[in-house]
Amino acid sequence: MRVRVPALPIFLTARDVADMLRVDERTVLRWAQQDASMPATRVGRIVRFEREPLLRWLARKQPRAAHRLAPAADAERPAVT
Repeated sequence: MRVRVPALPIFLTARDVADMLRVDERTVLRWAQQDASMPATRVGRIVRFEREPLLRWLARKQPRAAHRLAPAADAERPAVT
């Protein structure tokens, strides 16, 4: 009988995340510090990001421009009567 061992989660470094998002590593670390919703694990001064929760977190994010432009776009439309 073969015992099935659950797969271990994949953890990414801040550099891995920065490369994936094409931003500076310091930006990723700042996001992790300032945004409590970002799935980051801290052990002392080491910060790691579990891959799957991070991908879900990213999927929930919307560009800020979409939030700013949506009301302005509605205001520019002529009223339909």
